[in-house]
Amino acid sequence: MQEFDTLIAVDWSAASVPVKGENSIWMSRRDDGGAHDLFNFSTRSEAEQYLASQIEASRAAGTRLLMGFDFPFGYPEGFTKALGRSAHDPNPPWRVIWQTFTDLVEDNDRNQNNRFAVAAQLNQRMGFAEGPFWGCPVKQTGPFLSPYRPKQHFIAERRLCEVPVPKSQPGWKLAYIGSVGSQGLMGIPVLERLRARHGVRVWPFEGIPASGPCQVFTELYLSLWPVGDFGGPCKDADQVQAMTQRWLDDQPQLLTWMNQRYPAVVYEEEGWVLGVDPASPAGE
Repeated sequence: MQEFDTLIAVDWSAASVPVKGENSIWMSRRDDGGAHDLFNFSTRSEAEQYLASQIEASRAAGTRLLMGFDFPFGYPEGFTKALGRSAHDPNPPWRVIWQTFTDLVEDNDRNQNNRFAVAAQLNQRMGFAEGPFWGCPVKQTGPFLSPYRPKQHFIAERRLCEVPVPKSQPGWKLAYIGSVGSQGLMGIPVLERLRARHGVRVWPFEGIPASGPCQVFTELYLSLWPVGDFGGPCKDADQVQAMTQRWLDDQPQLLTWMNQRYPAVVYEEEGWVLGVDPASPAGE
């Protein structure tokens, strides 16, 4: 497979107000010529506009662009069935998830959003008051959203790619230390709009052309490997820089991961974190 010309790693944010610094959106962009840029966006709207410009530039130049995001692209097997997806639905489960989130999520250019209401609505649709989505401020607590982890999980708590990485967090967890659930709810609609508008491929759900121009979204986990000191103002800034540097330094390994075979449910509903080796029980 042909290597990528440009690599972007994104530390996403589900913030409800514009914010910079820690717990905001950080992006590292590197190209195969050695150029590097680090960005800190205060809103998801700004980040979406920048990503659109990068995709459009890649399409115009006929280059290969890889964009990685630190939130789940899918959920444990059975999620879409619990949501009511018919076995005869021509859309694969992952597309149902992406479209459902896009239809329900409201998010303006000041980061004001309804993510907790969406999580409660999804729980209600599945008929389980305790979850699977959980974690919220007290004022967001209601009959279909709890601040506490469910005592039982009627759907698996973790995806296959999360099991070998114990320090990773499940996509159901919306709040508290290390949570990524809110980022998934707020990030997937952004990627769905960009995918629909610009024809971006989504790995591993969709195949990647072996050569020629392409723009690709993938899921990453910024704490998968040790992070050195890149001189950033915060850990988030160093993590995205470390990821693009690792990718650039060893693109053959990057492409090996993308071409490995994963269980069928990975391509249908769960997705996969790029860099987690399916053959390694330690996820290393």
